[in-house]
Amino acid sequence: MASSLRDWLVLTRGSNLPTVWSNVLAGWLVGTHARVFSMPNDDGWAQRPEDPAWGSLVLLLVAISLTYVGGMILNDAFDAAWDAERRPSRPIPSGRVRRADAFAAGFAALGLGWLGVFLAAQDETRMQAGAFAAALAIAVLIYDRWHKGRAFAPAVMGLCRALLPFIGMIVAGWPVGRPPLLPEDIVFTRTDAVLWLHAATLWALTFSITVVARHEAGPSRPPRWADFLLYLLPLPLLYVAEWPVWSAVWCVAYWAWIFASSRRHPLPEGVGARVGDRLASFPFLDAIVYGNLFVLHLFALKKVKLIHPEMKAFLWAGLLLAALSPVFCQLATLRLRRTIPQT
Repeated sequence: MASSLRDWLVLTRGSNLPTVWSNVLAGWLVGTHARVFSMPNDDGWAQRPEDPAWGSLVLLLVAISLTYVGGMILNDAFDAAWDAERRPSRPIPSGRVRRADAFAAGFAALGLGWLGVFLAAQDETRMQAGAFAAALAIAVLIYDRWHKGRAFAPAVMGLCRALLPFIGMIVAGWPVGRPPLLPEDIVFTRTDAVLWLHAATLWALTFSITVVARHEAGPSRPPRWADFLLYLLPLPLLYVAEWPVWSAVWCVAYWAWIFASSRRHPLPEGVGARVGDRLASFPFLDAIVYGNLFVLHLFALKKVKLIHPEMKAFLWAGLLLAALSPVFCQLATLRLRRTIPQT
């Protein structure tokens, strides 16, 4: 039986890709912001900024997409025997996609994803980018190969998401563990706090989603704590927010989305739909991080009198990305999942 494009799209769970882009872009914007704004005095506004490397951002998004797609394909390839018993309609057990082809495509995508991240990084952070991309690929393989019935599997899947903003920041040219430029480098301190809290939040949300998803193929109900945890996740990010109004709006939107999803999809029948909605909620949390960038770029455009034209263009680009990216990624996920299953 010949494979169709539809079968391969089902294997990739490609409808979730915009949420992955959102996680990576949040880290990339934080790193780019830190690199450009870490100037020792106000004269820096009148100078030409460092190149934000927009081309490397495009390559980074392609590379991370390949990593995600490769991981999803390998997930089905490793689970072929299990799916043959419980979900025989999946592309591999049904014979529509050969298992050997899935392994070949998955490993190729994973390798190309690592190479893309390595090439997208700035020269000074390329080795660290390669190391973090390798850690991501290893975490993906560990989860794909040993996730069935393993207690540690949700933690490993959470790590896969938590690494994304770090990779984005490193590729932007701001390495993890960078020493401050000045004894009291406010930019470094704020960037460090936001990044680590954001990564921890992504880890916890992914952990909760994975725990719930384990009950999708059976009649059992997910643990209640997994739902309660969802409502606590934005609170650390709210604590470090530069603009409380922005953060509060997105936090309320996130809570409303989770609450409405739980009402629309009662358990145990609604496990799959709840998992899909929680996967679509990542941009809400990323948007809280974007608020720090939005308010700083807006402040600079309004308050700084002498700005280099290229610096002004960079500020506007960053402001628009911070304002529009969460909306775009959320809507793109909702649109794509109409044709490509999320789980």
